[in-house]
Amino acid sequence: MASVPVVSPQAVIFDVGGVLVGSPFLAALRWAKDWDLPQAALEKLFGEYSRSVQPGEQPPMWHEVECGRVALAEFVEHMGLILGPELPKGHKARGLTASDFDPFAEAEPIPIMIELAEEIRDSGIRTAILTNNVKEWRKWRDRIPIEHFDPVIDSCEVGVRKPDPAVYSLICNRMGVAPSSCLFLDDYPGNVEAALAAGLDALQVTEDFATAASKVRERL
Repeated sequence: MASVPVVSPQAVIFDVGGVLVGSPFLAALRWAKDWDLPQAALEKLFGEYSRSVQPGEQPPMWHEVECGRVALAEFVEHMGLILGPELPKGHKARGLTASDFDPFAEAEPIPIMIELAEEIRDSGIRTAILTNNVKEWRKWRDRIPIEHFDPVIDSCEVGVRKPDPAVYSLICNRMGVAPSSCLFLDDYPGNVEAALAAGLDALQVTEDFATAASKVRERL
């Protein structure tokens, strides 16, 4: 996919998990290991997370809980139905509750990226957050200087999630900044591709955070 022309941004939009704090995908894998979930169970549980939804198609439960339309407790009950056939009798994961499932519970901030955000803000460029998240997973807000980001668009509060084009339009409209004047940072390739398609400049953030920070500074 061709990228939009690179211009000096008026705003830099940060994802949370995998960008400002540790990756929830890696945290979920650690969680699955702690709960001794077999591979077949993992594939069933996480397989639909990134599935594209066609018009008129029922979204996966993952999407619904991230859009705030399904409570985490209901989602975990749904998880139990998925996991049940893959777990032996008496397996500890058969007793999972909502309080047992929070990939952000022990999330740590990524210092390089926090410092980058503060540097950008201090230079007069706006900083914002665009995250797919679950309303019961709010501990990440205590891990970062959230007051340095405005606006903060959380999928569970606005009812739409990345990579839906509408959520990129929403954050640009909230800031009053054209998409072409925004730089978006995310760890998930599909969200980066969707941002580019929506007219934003965008970079994928990998675990090499120093390189990611350098690439951002090249845009400034």
